[in-house]
Amino acid sequence: QFTSHHQQLQLQAGATYHWHLTALSKPVVRGIVQWLKQLPDTLELRDAPLTIQAIEISHPSTTYTKLWKQAADPQGSVNLSFLSPSSFRRKGHHFPLPVPFNFLHSYLRRWNDFSKRPVEQEAFLDWIDEHVIIQQLTLESAKIAAGKRGSVTGFMGAIRLGLTKRAQQNPEFCQLFYALVQLAPYCGTGHKTTFGLGQTQL
Repeated sequence: QFTSHHQQLQLQAGATYHWHLTALSKPVVRGIVQWLKQLPDTLELRDAPLTIQAIEISHPSTTYTKLWKQAADPQGSVNLSFLSPSSFRRKGHHFPLPVPFNFLHSYLRRWNDFSKRPVEQEAFLDWIDEHVIIQQLTLESAKIAAGKRGSVTGFMGAIRLGLTKRAQQNPEFCQLFYALVQLAPYCGTGHKTTFGLGQTQL
């Protein structure tokens, strides 16, 4: 049993829990690989020993260069599913809506931090605002405890995105759009991804 400022979070004996772990930089990936080679039998979480039952790779390892090259091929609509509550910070509050500008901005920050292929943020986000369109979406809201500051209201569900015809006038931004969408499952969407929020599937 763990006590936060606002509520108690409990682990149930005999229950199975899933822990998802992703890494965006080479040093962290190397550390995870080394840990997996010398995997312990249990994980100690406070006073709770958790027995490791199984490990599986959800997303194949890749590089930013591979994501960039894969995104060069002509592509149509893309679908993203938000598997855990996803949210953004806006004017000091949670913003639980999947506005393309917001979630592509969150992917772009990671891309610029780790890819060694940074892009001028303002110009690309202006292009996103102009040319990325929502074609279909199914959403619901959810409230979840995350960190020491209480709960977060986020969205879960799925969204289909497309580009306007005029978007092709900037092929580099089109390629970056598809590269960022492919990055989404690795980096997650929005804030508090280190607490498990914003888990995303392409």
